Amino acid sequence: MLRSALRNLLNLDDPPERTALAFAIGTFIGFSPLLGLHTILAALVSVVWRLNKLAVLTGSFLSNPWTIPPIVGASWAIGRLIISSPPVELPQASLSALLTAEFWRLIAAQWRQLLPFAVGSLILSTVSAAITYPLMLYTLRSYRRKYPRVASHD
Repeated sequence: MLRSALRNLLNLDDPPERTALAFAIGTFIGFSPLLGLHTILAALVSVVWRLNKLAVLTGSFLSNPWTIPPIVGASWAIGRLIISSPPVELPQASLSALLTAEFWRLIAAQWRQLLPFAVGSLILSTVSAAITYPLMLYTLRSYRRKYPRVASHD
């Protein structure tokens, strides 16, 4: 599925700069601390800013059920370094745990630890978007040089 989405991204009609920007914004959203709202936010941002929905959604899907646990762990670790808070006792952060109310109750009970998570997530979001924009722009430009479009005459 991701391979198909990336192939479709490479063949969008938008200019490479605009597609790379949409993808980077999606990546920013995907790494944001608003877990569970990434898809909704990506759809809203793409409509409000008139960005390509496929590019924004594909970028946001870099954060997926298999990458969420390391992203959450890295976010907390980075946030703790910045804010100097003590380590948090996290419940088991597996896909099945993320889908339980008990997991979120335990997280909510440690609300003071949410600030380091939010700070760390925002740092990861910014860094990931800053990295993905030039990488996607380079990829799009290279692909389009290698496979130029033939103008269709209707």
